Amino acid sequence: MRKSRIIAVSGKGGAGKTVITALLAIVLKEIPELRLLLIDGDPSMSHLARILGLRVDRTLEDVREDIIRAAGEGNEEIRAETVKSLDYYLLEALVEDKGFNLLAIGTPVSPGCFCPANTLLKDAIEALSKNFDITVVDCEAGLEQINRKVFRSVSSLLIVTDPTMRGLQTAEAIRKTAQRYTNCNEVGLVINRVRSPDEERGIKEKAKELGLKVLGVVPEDENISKLDTLGKPITELLSKAPSLEAVKGIYKKLSF
Repeated sequence: MRKSRIIAVSGKGGAGKTVITALLAIVLKEIPELRLLLIDGDPSMSHLARILGLRVDRTLEDVREDIIRAAGEGNEEIRAETVKSLDYYLLEALVEDKGFNLLAIGTPVSPGCFCPANTLLKDAIEALSKNFDITVVDCEAGLEQINRKVFRSVSSLLIVTDPTMRGLQTAEAIRKTAQRYTNCNEVGLVINRVRSPDEERGIKEKAKELGLKVLGVVPEDENISKLDTLGKPITELLSKAPSLEAVKGIYKKLSF
């Protein structure tokens, strides 16, 4: 049995982590016999399914509400059985597509913080990832999910930044937090939406000064913008699109 691996994609809000996750999914789903799971783990900006052209009818938040309802209505025995049935509830929420499955965390219905949703996300990752070769998680922007130890064991953490100092500073904070709260084997920086060789050189130098390992650079790609404007999924991107070629190179650099 092949070892299950988890890739978490994090970064500053607006840096393009969901697009990078989608591009990585396009690369991975072409690998023969690879069992791939995508998790949209952003409860506030859940766009991964839309970008991939998928419809989500049931989310992890729906699962949480069902579990609360079932546990609340039953006796101790029923409550215990409900908890044991988590795998079944999760499998029901998976969206199947050619080459991968997708699970979306969804947005909590009740007001307040995302703590309960993130707790169930942690359980969902542990329950489901063992059934897949690679699990790719599109994380919530910032540090919250890493601080709350949503990712107990991650094979690779990709921190996505735009070519700005604020993006790099956020990336540095995420790296430090990941080193403290996860058992991550590999942390690397993905610099997204780079517009020129000069910009690439400059941002790489600043990343080096901060001690950030650069896994790769993804250029600004007008092909992605055109698809988004037309409301078309990123899966219609041409195979030789510069952004997709860059992400192929990044995947090849991962230690596994």
